[in-house]
Amino acid sequence: MEIEADCIISSERFDKYGLDERRRTSKERVQDFLDRGLMSKVVIYQRFTEELSERLTSLRRSDQPAVIENIRKSFCRLCDPKNGYLSEAVFKRLVAERLSEFGVNESPNAPALLFKVCSSHAFYPFSASDSGSEQAGIDEDGFVRAVCLLTLSSVQRRGTQVPGTVHRYSSGNWGPHGGWYIATRGKDASDFRRRLFRSLALPASSGTSTSYDTKITVPRFIWFESKKGETDSGPVPDQQVVVTEAESELSIDIVDVLSECPPEADTLTANPFRESYRIVLPSLPKRTGDLSMLFMPRIELVALLKLVHQVQGENSVDSAAAIRGLGNEEKISWKRFDSAMSEQSECIADGLSKIFSAFSTA
Repeated sequence: MEIEADCIISSERFDKYGLDERRRTSKERVQDFLDRGLMSKVVIYQRFTEELSERLTSLRRSDQPAVIENIRKSFCRLCDPKNGYLSEAVFKRLVAERLSEFGVNESPNAPALLFKVCSSHAFYPFSASDSGSEQAGIDEDGFVRAVCLLTLSSVQRRGTQVPGTVHRYSSGNWGPHGGWYIATRGKDASDFRRRLFRSLALPASSGTSTSYDTKITVPRFIWFESKKGETDSGPVPDQQVVVTEAESELSIDIVDVLSECPPEADTLTANPFRESYRIVLPSLPKRTGDLSMLFMPRIELVALLKLVHQVQGENSVDSAAAIRGLGNEEKISWKRFDSAMSEQSECIADGLSKIFSAFSTA
């Protein structure tokens, strides 16, 4: 279901009404998953790998039925035989060769940037630091997840001016209102930008603790109210009303993945609502470093913009215009990045997709 541009955001708190039978059952199912050990980080990664593999296979079934097998073969060529993890040196060398095929020859730092992007996406929705090592290795499944995420990005297919993000839903009642609960949250270009920013961002200071917690507004329930009157074309359409809540940016992606990859898909009744998975968060590692405490080095963002514009075959004028939009700051904050890159999301996502798709060919 799409959130309409003229929707009304309800002023009522989502927790105004107690749990009805549907929400109670949803929460109980998630608690059962938790009690049975189906919500550990290792198991979540396994399900997420399978889910992403199925999505990419479905997308490429006609022209690349063995796309996941090809990605795994690429990993075998890239891994360090001593430890079984992705070799940064081999990755950079192969990427440099692939970039030359795209006619890219002015970005000496590009392979290093792309390794950072790959690493961050390999550990998504968690952080590499959660693995207990500053130099956490990327295993085969992590590489598959990274390539799938960077290839499947919906930004290049929807563009940056999306009128509304589509969410999966399940019918139910919220207090006196009959409507739909959000089962899984739809993604938009801002989600891609957050992932990209975190891939290349550095802490603004040595201290990582902060009392500030960036929030993202998430829809919980949608219903329609009748409006009186008529237009020349007929009755006035019903008014969409949306109840929202603010979630921490540090954990929103974890809840997304949990709701997208339930341990047991239920074909008879609906899968648990997205909101129910929040009870799992205390048992899982959470990202550290609020967005407000991070910055992206200007030199790296400029290099990335030049890279994707070259890969896309666009001229230097396009790249220069995008770079001018960054201003003169050497350290790009999240707010500045989000604003300046809003019109570049499609180009960046498509460029990265083109680069990482090279790992899915035999």
